Amino acid sequence: MDLAAARTPPWKARRVEEPIATVIKRWLQLAVSDLKRHPTTAVCYGIALCAAGWVTILLLWYFDLEWALLPILAGGMLVGPLATVGLYSMSRRGQDGGATDVASPEQVILIGIILMVFALAWIRAATLIFAIFFGLLPFAGFVETMTTLLSSPQGIATILVGSVFGGLFAALGFAISVFSIPMLVDRKIDCFSAMGLSFNATTHNFRLMISWAVVVCAGILIGLLTGLLGLIFIFPLLGFATWHAYCDLFKGERA
Repeated sequence: MDLAAARTPPWKARRVEEPIATVIKRWLQLAVSDLKRHPTTAVCYGIALCAAGWVTILLLWYFDLEWALLPILAGGMLVGPLATVGLYSMSRRGQDGGATDVASPEQVILIGIILMVFALAWIRAATLIFAIFFGLLPFAGFVETMTTLLSSPQGIATILVGSVFGGLFAALGFAISVFSIPMLVDRKIDCFSAMGLSFNATTHNFRLMISWAVVVCAGILIGLLTGLLGLIFIFPLLGFATWHAYCDLFKGERA
């Protein structure tokens, strides 16, 4: 731990002064080490996420709810961090030499409810945005609707407005959850304080966290383009890396 980290209060994140690429590379390298240390368990987490995604898609198709696929995928990114709790515990065990229990389990459940409300609010907002531009028309089918969205003025406007609102939901959800969930795994603290500290750490390291969010989104996009199969490895890798990002900013642990 350097002098700057030593002067940082224990409940406040440090401001990172190193090059962004260096910091993110370090997080990913530490994540790869964790993945090598816990390959079977980590891959099982990825397989479970992939299976849950396909079950969700099949259920939407079975109940003729294809229109909800894109909003649900976007909403899944808001609640997805909850699935990383076990990964954080594995990384923490490797650092603390046996500490396996979640420090604030009730608060993890509470923040899960809050993120679920966020996701439901986004799905409702997406439905309203579509209705504003297209009215209360019957759903024509996923392929037909995507063609309309990409080839008509109303569709382009829907995508633009939806992207703005979706971006706001995603940015706020990311800011309050990226460090709060690992913090609740690591410390006895209430979820609202953890969310505030997470938001503060994100805003005080804005360029770094924007870059990290781009890396996360790129990883998720690769996972989607590979039919969710890529998430089997990408998901645990990003989970481990986020834990090390938390340790780096809040605990001064960089190796």
